[in-house]
Amino acid sequence: MSLPTQMVHVWQADLGLEAAYLRLLEQNLSADERKRASRFRFARDRARFVGARGLLREILARYLNAPPGSLRFGYGAQGKPFLEGQSTLRFNVSHSFDSMLLAVAHMREVGVDVEGVRNSGVATEETYNMVLSEPEKQALARFGGEDRRMTFLRFWTLKEAYIKADGRGVSLPLERIDVSAPEGRLAVLDQATGEWRKCPRWELRTLAPVPGYVAALAAEGQGWRLALWRWS
Repeated sequence: MSLPTQMVHVWQADLGLEAAYLRLLEQNLSADERKRASRFRFARDRARFVGARGLLREILARYLNAPPGSLRFGYGAQGKPFLEGQSTLRFNVSHSFDSMLLAVAHMREVGVDVEGVRNSGVATEETYNMVLSEPEKQALARFGGEDRRMTFLRFWTLKEAYIKADGRGVSLPLERIDVSAPEGRLAVLDQATGEWRKCPRWELRTLAPVPGYVAALAAEGQGWRLALWRWS
């Protein structure tokens, strides 16, 4: 599948897969992935894991013109996955309940996050105080009820997408990251001066993959274009 360097592709896939398809996907998993799948206590969670890893292989294999089972993954210091022996294709994956998102790009780091709106455990007042920057808290204070919750989830997914794209993950303190500025801009707190410094290296986008979910994308550089795809 063609992927120009100025494009970022985001795939959405449903993880509520039929048993026969799951068995086909499982055949392409590595021994380590199958071992991880066996550790899940509940069959539904195991099926979602097998589906997510299997679809990740299926989609990436299209870009590489390679068998899905031949792909080998490595992991960075903070757990970010990458393709071993493949220096140009970058990807990031996220799933929540039965929805999966996969971001793919050439020569630019990407991060993606998706959260199911129903029963989202992160949308609590305690979490708001722990992870939001001061500008974000001020922005959130203008809302109440469901609007307040949805605004927080938008901030949360943008932050998660960024720290996944950056590669340092949860080692980055979320309260020192601000995503409340318009037009997908990111700012990071300079502790020495107390100033918020813009980070032009990254551009952020809020996504609406399917009803009932909030999602976000972070990609390196400016001027790239986004294409949304659905796996069926």
